[in-house]
Amino acid sequence: MGYQLFPEFKVFEKWAYLPKKSSSGKWIWNKRYYEIATYYDSDGKPPVKGIAWNSILTENEYLLWQVRNPKKEPNLPKGGSVIG
Repeated sequence: MGYQLFPEFKVFEKWAYLPKKSSSGKWIWNKRYYEIATYYDSDGKPPVKGIAWNSILTENEYLLWQVRNPKKEPNLPKGGSVIG
């Protein structure tokens, strides 16, 4: 993959003050939950409707999501000097 100018997804940590339904159908209330905005898919295509696909995950679902989607290191040049 390497360095990308625009992020593939962004994770927002939120608190459910009122009951909220996750993408899997579970109810979340008075707990932390995570909203993931996916800006384009694995083929590089953006969503047809809206700016992103949004999915709501519970804390345990987010933990599984992190295991399945490890962080990618940017592909930057190594070595050498930027100055002179």
